[in-house]
Order: sequence, then C-alpha cells, then structure tokens
Amino acid sequence: MKRVIAITDRAAFVSLKLLVVLNALFLVSFLVVALLAAGKAHAGSPACGGADMPSSPVGCAASRK
Repeated sequence: MKRVIAITDRAAFVSLKLLVVLNALFLVSFLVVALLAAGKAHAGSPACGGADMPSSPVGCAASRK
C-alpha cells in the first residue's frame, strides 16, 4: 500500500508543477499581449494640443485624417 501512496504523491506533485508552469506561461502571454495592445493604442494619436493646436476644431479634425 505504501508504494501506491508514493506513486500517487509523486503524480500529484508533478501535476502541480505542471499547473504552476502553465499558469506562469498564461501570465507572461497576457502581459505581452497587454503591452502590445497598449503600444498600438497610442501609435496613431496625433499631437493636437498645446502650441501646435489649430485655431478651430475643424482644423484639428482635418489634421487627424
């Protein structure tokens, strides 16, 4: 009976290690995708404010095209 318990303990330990590795991979992939999405979200926004802002809102909308 001790042998069966040792085998199941070893299998449980290996499966827990596998779960930890999979969770770490999912976390890393989530962070990579979030960083890529954040980078793309700011890629196309024109600088339309401050000293370079046109005098009318129409001019600012035209510069975004």
